[in-house]
Amino acid sequence: RMQHHPVQLLYRTTLRKAFPPVNFAFAYGSAVFQQHGRAKGKMLDLIFAVDDPTSWHEENMALNPHHYSFMRYFGPRTVRSVQRYPAGVYYNTLVTVDSQLLKYGVISTEDLLDDLLNWRWLYVAGRLHKPVVILTADQPATGACAEVNGVVSNAISRNLSSAALCASLLSGASGTPFSEESLFMNVAALSYRGDFRMIVGEDRDKVKNIVKPHIKEFHELYKNHLAEFVVNTGDDRLVLKDHVTVSGCIDRLPSCVAQSVRCDGKLQKALSRIVYASSWRQSLKGIGTAGLHKTLVYSAEKLVKMVNSMR
Repeated sequence: RMQHHPVQLLYRTTLRKAFPPVNFAFAYGSAVFQQHGRAKGKMLDLIFAVDDPTSWHEENMALNPHHYSFMRYFGPRTVRSVQRYPAGVYYNTLVTVDSQLLKYGVISTEDLLDDLLNWRWLYVAGRLHKPVVILTADQPATGACAEVNGVVSNAISRNLSSAALCASLLSGASGTPFSEESLFMNVAALSYRGDFRMIVGEDRDKVKNIVKPHIKEFHELYKNHLAEFVVNTGDDRLVLKDHVTVSGCIDRLPSCVAQSVRCDGKLQKALSRIVYASSWRQSLKGIGTAGLHKTLVYSAEKLVKMVNSMR
């Protein structure tokens, strides 16, 4: 019998009932996958994908008005307009549902697919580069909903394949063999390259702390995707296959990355440019969506983690 993650059970028995229906949902972050050297996170991070964000927010405001900042007074259409601003996610943070502390982001299914396939923002796509817990995997679905779930599932697979390719290219750039762990470090770092919060506001060892305790989960996530790009030399070291080069694989890269690489040939620079733009805009948006008080509380907790990581 299949074992369910505790967060899946929590969602099915409690959390799902507290929100309007969603097409797709997943949980991520340190409350789900404990980071190396850190206590397990108290706040559960969730992402909800919905077809009609305006209607969803309208219903959610009726159910959970206290989840929203002053933005709720402008109504669901304004909230939807703010959500559209990069990186396509509207977060409600530091809210409590049945004694569970939550931060949940809402994204349209259309924007989710755009990010997964094209890396328009490399934001939600970046969270899905790492092990997550899919909360709607066994949710009954028929008709159009089932079709949407199939499209999202295929897009997630494409996103993982793109991450495997980019991380392989970055790991093998020097021409020397590399370890699976270093490759997974590059996978986890894809959506942090260029993120201004890694300078001010994030744990300096965040990528290492994400990967080291969860090598097994990363391996399971990527084993089928990596076989196309790397080969094991026999001593637990990996090398790129002969055909795997930036120029040779440019048509396999997500379109927003490929467009930049075609201009200057630099993969790392292309990734950093996308992440930088989306990260500061999403953070700026967060001041309005969370409200000043919650922003200060959340930012203070992040700064404490950063300072501790520098000791």
